[in-house]
Amino acid sequence: MEEQDEWPLAGGAQTEGLVRVGDTTRRPPHHRSLYVDALLLHLAEVGFVGAPHPLGYDHHGRQILTFVDGEVPHAAPYRLSDARILSATTLIRGFHDATTGSPLCAGLEVVCHGDLGPHNTVFRGEEAVALIDFDADVGPGRRLDDFAHAVWCFADLTEADVAVAEQVRKTRLMCDAYVDVTPAAIVEALTARFHRARGQHLAAGRSGGVRAFDDLLQWMKRFGGRVAAA
Repeated sequence: MEEQDEWPLAGGAQTEGLVRVGDTTRRPPHHRSLYVDALLLHLAEVGFVGAPHPLGYDHHGRQILTFVDGEVPHAAPYRLSDARILSATTLIRGFHDATTGSPLCAGLEVVCHGDLGPHNTVFRGEEAVALIDFDADVGPGRRLDDFAHAVWCFADLTEADVAVAEQVRKTRLMCDAYVDVTPAAIVEALTARFHRARGQHLAAGRSGGVRAFDDLLQWMKRFGGRVAAA
């Protein structure tokens, strides 16, 4: 592949303009790009290898990152194998642990990715090898909030086409693998997240977003108790 060739990448749920150039990924900058650069450099310095490495900016002003080869699932519900879920959970725990105590945490518990899920995880076979798409949502926060989002996506929580019993089982699987977090805490964190998001959509006049989070909150009201009791 020639350096000048650009190949569009699917990206995560929120990122547009991602392209591959040679062995690098180029992405439009955002207001947290310099913070993300500092985070990725910190991760490399402490020995966490499950993330891209920053390489500066190109003449278009785009952030340059090392390209991580592998498979990135994009179609929900994901229905991932237990092996993939466990590998990803271990990677997420390692990411959080690698940020603890860093000045980047600004006195909070960890640095949060903000959009953890299969759509932002690179797999090779059954192994999760990297977290990607460190976007403007990256910043200091609580482990629980970041991990709860991961459980929502990896365990297919709230997905109508996945049996509730399977969602409950995978939530328990992830909590046991991460350690020090319970399904009840996940339900509480996600419910709070959905309420916040609903309020943001309501304030912005986005009726479709309000309805979507009403549906998620209704699911939590109906099935959250089963998840919490896992």
